[in-house]
Amino acid sequence: MEATTGAGPFAGHPPRESRVATDSAARAAASRAADWPHTNRALPWLLFGFVAMLWLIPFDSIKLPVGGPVDVTLDRPLLILLAGVWLFTTDRGGARGSVRRSPIHWAFAIFTAIAVLSVLVHSEALVRVGGLDLAIKQIALLASYGVFFALAAAIIRPSEISKMVTAMLVLASFTAFAVAIEYRLGVNVFHDWIGPMFPGYVRPPELGSVDSIGRKLMYGPTAQPLAVAVMLSLTLPFAFAWLLKAEDRRQRLIYAGIVLLLIGGAVATQKKTSMVGPLVCVVVLVAYRPRAMARLAPLAIVLVGVVHVIAPGALGAVIDQLAPGTVTKVNTTKDRVSDYSAIKPDIAAHPLVGRGYGSYDQKKHRILDNQYLGLAIGVGLIGLIGYLAIFATSFLSAHRVARSNDPERAPPALGAAAAIVVALVSGAILDFLSFPQLPYLFCFIAAIAFVLGRERLERSGQSDLRS
Repeated sequence: MEATTGAGPFAGHPPRESRVATDSAARAAASRAADWPHTNRALPWLLFGFVAMLWLIPFDSIKLPVGGPVDVTLDRPLLILLAGVWLFTTDRGGARGSVRRSPIHWAFAIFTAIAVLSVLVHSEALVRVGGLDLAIKQIALLASYGVFFALAAAIIRPSEISKMVTAMLVLASFTAFAVAIEYRLGVNVFHDWIGPMFPGYVRPPELGSVDSIGRKLMYGPTAQPLAVAVMLSLTLPFAFAWLLKAEDRRQRLIYAGIVLLLIGGAVATQKKTSMVGPLVCVVVLVAYRPRAMARLAPLAIVLVGVVHVIAPGALGAVIDQLAPGTVTKVNTTKDRVSDYSAIKPDIAAHPLVGRGYGSYDQKKHRILDNQYLGLAIGVGLIGLIGYLAIFATSFLSAHRVARSNDPERAPPALGAAAAIVVALVSGAILDFLSFPQLPYLFCFIAAIAFVLGRERLERSGQSDLRS
């Protein structure tokens, strides 16, 4: 009888399942080799360039000399370039050539539709009061955020997320360091040096001034100190996540330094928000990784010294504002509390879909410092639910992966989940959508959550097929 091994037409050939597995592994290795930043693919570089713009260029202070009903800030042409390259390229990244639908995508689309509907329903009234132009501008900006999310979700590969997050931490660290320089020396590298390089740049009139309670205003690359404080708070969860996954002493020291620098930069703005964001971040991370976070407790002692070096006196000023006997007496707190009763008539008049998205001019009426109050006026209860659905779907996508033991994908998912909660809470203490750096940064984080969640579902599906 002829032997069953080493003879016959298929002798020496591995089984088909083995060949398929080998081919898949080879394709995966080739794909990783072409991942950003070791790639000549234009899309991830353009996406990263857009994210870098958020941290390095005061783009919302740059009104390009282009006519039209909508202000053309620097982000618009870059977003058009990103979309154009995506449309006409053959390698579109993580989505394999399409913008995939997901609960997050649907939440963005539904909220945008509600916003448009609210303006259409009240268009005649808005024309009479002169609010239609403002509403159109805000709708266009909202559409920009949705497009950026869809493009980022389609471009990023799962294997590129860790490197992009690391690069974002470098950018955030530079911004935090620059804010510390601004606090110590009064030099804003973004508005003093970078902004004037672009046509149409307009310097914020209050840059370098002192507010009503004696705080020197730190702007960073934004048009308002609150914005840069929240930007650093949104990035902080990723720095903590990278610190928790650090494999050696050198990495732990690097990421511990980034954590301290980001908090120090935020506190240098002397805004109460600069402590709220980090505290929310820590609470969420403790809920996910209680033992690991407990081991970082000594870092809090070091934090006090580092913040004092970065911004002497800033931490004490923020703590004083948050003290029980002071917090209710600060003008900014009084203004926020007075908003609740002042806007009741506006909400009662149009409770379901509001008076029209973006039509409430806070400069003419009153600055609310609360995104949810502004949305209650603009898009009503239905629109507010749609807005919260964006955060809920994004968080759930990251949450499922953050709870896993995946050493590669769980850390960025953990950071994304905590950052989404920070963004959600921040909306209660400032107009989140009024500062474009914040929704753009949130959309980037939501795209990370989507890609990680999609990868988890695809892996689960593959496992089910194999079983």
